[in-house]
Amino acid sequence: MNILDLINDPSNMGLQIFLVALAGFRVYLEIIKFDFQSLPMTKTLMSNPERSAKFHKVGLYLSIGFILTMAPNIMASF
Repeated sequence: MNILDLINDPSNMGLQIFLVALAGFRVYLEIIKFDFQSLPMTKTLMSNPERSAKFHKVGLYLSIGFILTMAPNIMASF
């Protein structure tokens, strides 16, 4: 069994919608300019502000990529 079969299975449409909603929320936080540097976990794990900014930027790119790849599949199923 392939791991992608678990996510792309039509019976897991709720999971797909939930994950796209989480990715959308991540993009929304970036739009409203949420300060990710002020999060306690970021302060604890990464003392270098430049490194933590790059880490959160990669998270933004992954979220946008996930939305671009999964949202058309969800819209086509309705």
